[in-house]
Formats: sequence, C-alpha cells, structure tokens
Amino acid sequence: MDDFTPEEAAFFSALDAALKAAHKNTFYKATRMANGAISVQNQHAYIGKIKLRGRKTWMQYMTGLYNAETAEDEPLEEYIRLLRFWVKTA
Repeated sequence: MDDFTPEEAAFFSALDAALKAAHKNTFYKATRMANGAISVQNQHAYIGKIKLRGRKTWMQYMTGLYNAETAEDEPLEEYIRLLRFWVKTA
C-alpha cells in the first residue's frame, strides 16, 4: 500500500520491527477497508485492524482464540505498545 499516512507508516514500521524482534515472519497482507481502517492478516491467522485516519482512531487485537478487544482514541504510542498482541497472534 502506498497511500499510508505518516502515522500509519510509523505504525507498520513498528509492526515490522516487533515481528523481527520476536523472530516471526514479517510477511502479512494489509487491506484498506471502506471506512479507512486497515485489516491485517498473515497466512496463519487474522491479526487485527487499525484505523489511524480521521478524528476517530481505533485498533482491534486478539486476546484469545475468539476474543477481540478494541482500543479507541489512543495516541499512536499506545497503539504501538499494543502491537504485542498482534505479534503474539502472528
């Protein structure tokens, strides 16, 4: 995807670094949704969604096999901190 905002670019750069640090595969598919959010998955599983465009921001992450949590209206640094859940799922 080449239409990332600076916040999205920083987030995905942090995701790549976190995956490398955890010795996980850095290949994933990021798909822009109609509402501006980005859905992320790899060949094994759904990883999460992030919306950093617009006034409302949010991040969805898996806390269990069938349990998802959502953080809303947090600063970018908090979403990056929550990447640990995405890395665990990846």
